Amino acid sequence: MNKLTLMLFSLVLMALSHSASAYLPLVDNQPITFKSCPLGTPVSTESWWGRVGSMNVRCVVDGVDVVYTVTVPPGCERGGCGLILDNHGMSMNAAQQNAGTKLREHGWVAERFGAPTPFIVVQPNLTDLFDRQTLIDIESVVGGAYLNELPNLVYFVNHVIDVYRVDTNRTHMYGFSRGGKTVNAIYCDMGLRQLFASYAVGGMDLECPVDKPLMLIIGDGDFAAPNGIAEAEAAFLSQGGVTTRAIVNDPGYSSPDWVWTWGGLQRKGRHHHLRFKANGRKLETIRHSGSTLPLGGHCHAADEYNGWIVCNANMETGRKLVKFFIKNPR
Repeated sequence: MNKLTLMLFSLVLMALSHSASAYLPLVDNQPITFKSCPLGTPVSTESWWGRVGSMNVRCVVDGVDVVYTVTVPPGCERGGCGLILDNHGMSMNAAQQNAGTKLREHGWVAERFGAPTPFIVVQPNLTDLFDRQTLIDIESVVGGAYLNELPNLVYFVNHVIDVYRVDTNRTHMYGFSRGGKTVNAIYCDMGLRQLFASYAVGGMDLECPVDKPLMLIIGDGDFAAPNGIAEAEAAFLSQGGVTTRAIVNDPGYSSPDWVWTWGGLQRKGRHHHLRFKANGRKLETIRHSGSTLPLGGHCHAADEYNGWIVCNANMETGRKLVKFFIKNPR
C-alpha cells in the first residue's frame, strides 16, 4: 500500500469514526467539529428565522477530548441565562439524547414555563468501549459513570459559565442510563455537588441520600433500575419525608395501549409523578409504563416514538425537567 493510498484510507477511517451512527454499539461517535476550547466571543446559536441551532465544540483536558453540542438561545450571549448539562447513556450521542429529552427546544423557550431567561444546554458526546484515550474502557461494559471524561465535563461547564456569564444559581444536570451514573458521581460527591443547583437521573438508581433537589425518572421493568423508584421513595420517607403532591396520577396507568410502530409492537404507556419534601430537601419521582424495542422500559419517556431509545409515556421528559429545574434554583 503506497503512502497516498494509506493516507486516503486513514482519512476514510477517521471520517467514519467521527460520523458513526448512534445506533452502533460502543462506538466513539463524536461529531465533526469546527470550534475548540477555549471559546472566544460568546455567540447565540440561533439559526435562520429564529430556529433552534447548536454548535459542536471540541475540548481537551489532561489528554482526554470530548465534543460538546452546545445550544445558546438568543440573548444568552449577553449573560444571565441558566445552564443545563444533559448527559447521554451508553452507545448514544448528543443527537440521540436530545431526541429523547428535547432539552434544546425546551430550554430555548423556558420563559414560557416561568423561567426568567432561557437555558443554555450542553450535551456532551462521550465515548464508550473503544475510547481513544484509554483504548479499552471497561467501565462502559457494566454501565459505569463516564469517569474518564468527568474532569473534562467539570472543566467545560465552568468554562461555559465564565464565557457566557451564566447565572450560577440556575445550573442543573440530567443524565440518562450511563449518564445517570455520571450524575451520581457528581451528586454523591460532596466535592462536586455544589456545581449544580439541582439534579435529575433517568433510567438509573440514585446511589446516595437526597440532599440537593433531585428528580428520578424510571420506566417499569427497567433492567438498569428495576426498584429505583420504590427504593428512593422509601429511603426519603424514612428520613422524615412526606408526599406533598401527586402531580400526575393517571388512572389508565395499569392498562397501557399496545400499538404497531416502525420498531414493531410497542407499549404506549402512561406515567405517575409524585413530589416529596423533608426539612427543605426535595425529591420528585416519575415512573412510567412506556416501552420500546429492544430495551423495554429503559427508555426516554416522550409523547411519541422517534428512536430506539424513546418510548411513548404520555409526557415529555424535557418539559418535566425544565419545570423542575425552574422550581429549584440554588
